[in-house]
Amino acid sequence: MNYGFEIFANVIEAVIIIQFLVRYFGVRARKAGLPIIILMIAVLATTVSAFNFIEYISVAQEFVIDAVIFAMTLIFLRGRALEKLLIVQMTSIVSAVSSIMLTGLFAGWIKYDDNGYASFGVSRVVLVALAQIIYLIFTEYLLHNRIEDRQYVRNSTYLKLNVIIAATLAGHNFLTRYIYVNAVSGGINREMYVLMIALAAVDIIIYQLFVEIINNGIALLKEQMKSSAYESESREVENIQNIYDKTMKARHEMKSVLLNIRLMLKSGELKELEQFLDEELDVRLAAVKAVATGSRLVDAVLNRCVERAEETGMPLDVRVDCVLDGVNEMDMAIVLSNLIDNAFEAAEQAADAHISVKINRKDNYINILISNTCSPDMGNFGGRLMTTKKDADLHGYGIANVKDIINRNYGLYEYTVKDGMFTTNVLMHV
Repeated sequence: MNYGFEIFANVIEAVIIIQFLVRYFGVRARKAGLPIIILMIAVLATTVSAFNFIEYISVAQEFVIDAVIFAMTLIFLRGRALEKLLIVQMTSIVSAVSSIMLTGLFAGWIKYDDNGYASFGVSRVVLVALAQIIYLIFTEYLLHNRIEDRQYVRNSTYLKLNVIIAATLAGHNFLTRYIYVNAVSGGINREMYVLMIALAAVDIIIYQLFVEIINNGIALLKEQMKSSAYESESREVENIQNIYDKTMKARHEMKSVLLNIRLMLKSGELKELEQFLDEELDVRLAAVKAVATGSRLVDAVLNRCVERAEETGMPLDVRVDCVLDGVNEMDMAIVLSNLIDNAFEAAEQAADAHISVKINRKDNYINILISNTCSPDMGNFGGRLMTTKKDADLHGYGIANVKDIINRNYGLYEYTVKDGMFTTNVLMHV
């Protein structure tokens, strides 16, 4: 055995394995990411090389190497333990099968020394290179066929699949040793060879079915939750509309009352007026800030937000520079209701709280620009927006409905977080 080549090959193999695991799970301590990755590569390459010097291929060796990889994922990488165990087992199976498959294909070209080690040569270099290529192809498959929202998967589900894969992995490792020993002695057991490849195919099929079933179930759950949220929002908007209608009716009645007061003042009936105000008009009049957009539903939502700002003392600036005609009132109301509610939730966490809502029209598009202060903790984490809401488990479904409405109206949704300000920009086609 050429020790220099084997050590070099083990380092390359360790780099390929660790880069995949880091891409799949992510490093716990981001600031120390590179040193951790280098440490993991060094530990894995050293472990494999040490076993190579003892015995080229053994069942115990494969289990110990898998255990070392699994331990490093637990210590250094993010994610759930049972998912890490599943991924380590799947990659271990592919490594074993690819090595044996290539050993069988190159059986006529590989020479072995007295200790059972593969002799160094072109065939050995090609075999190692092909094994790593197969591993890379399979790990890319795992990266593109994984469960996207793992928080919805129970540990018991992962545990059951791990038990199945662990049983087949044990069979793979024993078959690997058996087939390799036969290869060294000059023969390949074709039945065992086919059995090992068949076992690997079954494992991949089981894993693919598992991912598809889980992802489809999660997608269905999300659609049900989004539908439920949309119905709830629709009911809320309808309630707002009812309140708005009652308010408009009260304002109309108030005109009659004010007309009556005016007539009393003109006729000098001051005592009667005083009695009327004390006994009949049991309300306290105050200044009313009304927003008028041309859409009754949108007016109701915006005026409710103005009232909420006055009640909570939240500085709120609402500016509407256009008439909202030609738009779906319900869609626009749901979009504004969600975005402004989110703005209130975020601004309440900031030291200098304030919110700005601007609505204008650009050609055939309605532009909604909402800015609010936010806490320093708000921002992107792993591609997802961090939330300050108490109901964090439901966070995202209101925004999902907003995005669905915007997409349905051929629009655009984007947000930025900068210098303690969260800005949402929406375009909706009308």
